[in-house]
Amino acid sequence: MIARMVQVELRGDLDTLWEEHGRALGEFWDLVERNPREFKPVEPNLLQLKAEIAERILRGCRFCEWRCGTDRTREPGRVCRAGKDIAVSTAFIHLGEEPEISPSYTVFTLGCNLACIHCQNWEISTWAEKGLIISPSALAKSIDRAWGMGARNANLVGGEPTIWLHAWLRTFTVVREPIPVFWNSNGIYSREAMRLLEGFADIIKIDFKYGNDRCAMRISRAPRNYMEIMERNLKHARRVSEPLIRVLVLPGHLECCLRNILKSIVDWTGRDTRVNVMFQYYPAHRAPEGPYPELKRRLSWEEMEEARKMVLESGLQNVLIG
Repeated sequence: MIARMVQVELRGDLDTLWEEHGRALGEFWDLVERNPREFKPVEPNLLQLKAEIAERILRGCRFCEWRCGTDRTREPGRVCRAGKDIAVSTAFIHLGEEPEISPSYTVFTLGCNLACIHCQNWEISTWAEKGLIISPSALAKSIDRAWGMGARNANLVGGEPTIWLHAWLRTFTVVREPIPVFWNSNGIYSREAMRLLEGFADIIKIDFKYGNDRCAMRISRAPRNYMEIMERNLKHARRVSEPLIRVLVLPGHLECCLRNILKSIVDWTGRDTRVNVMFQYYPAHRAPEGPYPELKRRLSWEEMEEARKMVLESGLQNVLIG
């Protein structure tokens, strides 16, 4: 909500708007430091500027690191297959997130910029269902209602919320209640999206899926520089928000992935980072018939015990396991 207290200029080309965005972010962080007791929104404001920048980026889309350049006001994105108008699968108050997150008003949107062979939400990430096109004003009203019903945050998830960044920013320009934004992402967002999330997302949750580029490309068709992207975005999330990192332990991937994921978290964001190491993997979507034998089964008891040992050895101090 503080972003709505920062006055901006909305005139000029995209480069000019980015310059204004940088100036306004400085004012935003000054306000955060002062911790104002009274909410005094102005117009045009920083949140509206973010929405304007995002809507211009949409015409040559580069919200994620595929940077496909598609004009999504005219046709769907090359990888995500998302157009201009946000498509929602379901929305409800979720009681099953981390204790500090629940109850959480969770909005599942369609489409994704990865293609995980084992995706547990494949019906919505692959557009197997159509979803419902919802306007920003209608979404905002549902978020306001959820706040009144006791939701602690608006949990923007998918699929992948990054592909709908323009719509989410526009939605929150008309949200009335001071509900925190929980950005629930796979982390494959671009540098431009990273800048737009600063001052918008209160909690940035990133799924740290793999500990090396090869596994990321093979299993999820991730960009070739997966680890580089994760390092940049995790470090930034640590600087500008309350970060949360989720790690779904994959069978057969403890040495190649889990060990380096844990080390990278310590190196990039510190031992006190909130981390949830999860054992809930099951062979979903294309995993049962896929080319990777290890993904056709659940974790063994021995793998769970080894994963617990790795977490303890990592030195991480703020971890949920199981």
